[in-house]
Amino acid sequence: MSNLVKTIIKKSNLKIGMTVEWNGQLTTVDKENLKNTLHGMAFNGCSFPKEIVMVQFAVPTANGIVLR
Repeated sequence: MSNLVKTIIKKSNLKIGMTVEWNGQLTTVDKENLKNTLHGMAFNGCSFPKEIVMVQFAVPTANGIVLR
């Protein structure tokens, strides 16, 4: 079982600190990555595609599995 949970979200829902998959690599979103442009929200200077893959980690704890 993999501990990665991948979810497709809209770029407009991105927040600083999220982990995303960009060009096949895991990247943490920071202030310099997000820009609001004429074509909508841009990540790393690219406003297309409109969706991006958010990655969360499933961490086993005493209370069950928690997504972080």
